[in-house]
Amino acid sequence: MKKLSLYIFLLLMFLSLSSFADDIRDFQIEGMSIGDSALDYFSEEELKNATVEGYSDKKFLMLGIWKEYKLYDVLQIYVKPNDSKYKIHAIAGVIVYSDNLESCYKKKDEIVNDLSENFKNLKKKDYGKLKNPVETDPYGGTYDLVVFYFIDGSAMQVSCNDWSEKSGIVDSVKVEVYSQEVVNYLNTKN
Repeated sequence: MKKLSLYIFLLLMFLSLSSFADDIRDFQIEGMSIGDSALDYFSEEELKNATVEGYSDKKFLMLGIWKEYKLYDVLQIYVKPNDSKYKIHAIAGVIVYSDNLESCYKKKDEIVNDLSENFKNLKKKDYGKLKNPVETDPYGGTYDLVVFYFIDGSAMQVSCNDWSEKSGIVDSVKVEVYSQEVVNYLNTKN
C-alpha cells in the first residue's frame, strides 16, 4: 500500500509540474506559433514564391520570406513538403546586422535576457561561440548560441551569426523555435 501511495504521489507531482511547464506554443515570432498554419499569415502565392532551403532528404523545407515585419528582416518557416495547410513546425526570425557585429551581440544578449525572464522554468544552455557547419560556411564563420529546452523536447534558440566575408551571407541575430519533431530530426543530422 505504501508503494502505491508513493507511486500516486509521484505521478501527481509529475503531472502538476508538467502543467506549470512553459509551452513552446506560448512563444510567438511576428504573431506566429508552432502548430499554426502559415496560410493564416501569408498567401499561398507568397509561400510558393519563398526562398526554399532544405536537407537533401526533404523531410522539412525551410521557407524564407522577406517582407516588412515589426521586428525581423526575414522569417524562416519549416513546413513539410506537400502539406497543403503549411503547418509550421519551426519558425525563425532574423535581424540583419551588416557590418555591425557589436550590435548583433548586444541584441542577442538582450533577447536572451528577455527570454530568461519570461521563460524562467526552462533549462537554458549557453554554448558560447561555435564554428558554423562546413556546409553552411566553409570559410570559417561562427555563431554564439544560447538554447532554451522545453520539457516536451522542443527548443528555442538565439544566436548571433558572424558569417565569413567569403560566404556572402550577412551577419545576423536569429531567434528560432523548433517543435519536438524538428529537434529530433535535426539531431539526426548532426
